[in-house]
Amino acid sequence: MEFRRRTPSPPLRATRPSGVQQTNPTRGRHAGRAPSAPVEVDWSAWLRLIERRRRLLRRHHAPTTGRRAARLAGEHLAALTYASFRLDGLDLTEAEVSRALARAAATRSLPSRQSQRIRNHVAILRRVESALRLGQPLKTAAVVRWYTSVSCGLCLSSLDGAAISRLDHVIRRINSPQLRLQPAITDIAALHAELIAEPLVPSFNGILARLLLQYHLGRCHLPPVSLPPDTPPQSTCDRRLLLPLLLNGIETTYRLLLGEE
Repeated sequence: MEFRRRTPSPPLRATRPSGVQQTNPTRGRHAGRAPSAPVEVDWSAWLRLIERRRRLLRRHHAPTTGRRAARLAGEHLAALTYASFRLDGLDLTEAEVSRALARAAATRSLPSRQSQRIRNHVAILRRVESALRLGQPLKTAAVVRWYTSVSCGLCLSSLDGAAISRLDHVIRRINSPQLRLQPAITDIAALHAELIAEPLVPSFNGILARLLLQYHLGRCHLPPVSLPPDTPPQSTCDRRLLLPLLLNGIETTYRLLLGEE
């Protein structure tokens, strides 16, 4: 299976989403470095854009059209997996992801641990899609299963009482999202940055945090987001830098779901 390569877009690019404005990113002695306050968001413009795309998507997949509810194609779930693994420092290529998923359908031979991890991750994304469609709240036991699947059973012993307690707190926060879109996205960015800056688990923390991010977005009736695989680490653990990445990712996924990409 081949999946289409998307050109990564760091937080300061001309392809930023509508309503996100660049603010002096290269001036002064900090020129060339990752800026500490990269963008200024015109929330009114961005919210209007997203509400318009939401309405288009609902109309496109209304029961009267006979179309199924919008779902990301397998190639995009593969791209999500590739980006997440690369962000966690795992050494793999898009071709390796494609081969791992193609072999899953073509053979029953024993896969490598990396191939199994890739397949498990895509399966988790599908389960997340299904659970969100059914309106199911996230449960601690499900996240522990995700961690077991992603680590291929290697890291379960590291989830002690303190880790489970913190995970419970994170899940309660995800299951009780903000009702309005702007504070919801701000809270999503803050929680994800916190999970990256202060790891929830010692291994595969970024991958687990990004799975939680997808569920948090879904609980707020927002689509999955793929962060560019070359995103600097400081941009994922600082909510000010992470926020424009999420806004750009949300708009990009809506374009995919509407067939505009």
